[in-house]
Amino acid sequence: MLLALSIGILLIAELWRAPLTEALLAEAGRGVIFILLALGLMGTQRLSLILTALLCASTLPDLLAVNSISKLSLWLEFMTLVLSMGLLLAPTQTLDGENTT
Repeated sequence: MLLALSIGILLIAELWRAPLTEALLAEAGRGVIFILLALGLMGTQRLSLILTALLCASTLPDLLAVNSISKLSLWLEFMTLVLSMGLLLAPTQTLDGENTT
């Protein structure tokens, strides 16, 4: 939850650092979505976890591009993707203690 919240804050904070463009406004919009997903990650349902993983996976090509400038938010998104995929693939426990997949 803290990673998604920090990604959202970093993406919105870019509005004060760079000249205003359409691409920058789109990134700030993604930041708002990350903040809303961070609120959902405080719960126990898996939908917010799935949506966070999908949103982080959408920027994976930017991280793997040869001529891209690495930003902190890209690396945080990659770390969030790895953590959320690990949590999604981890077995869950039921009330009677049995593991389910």
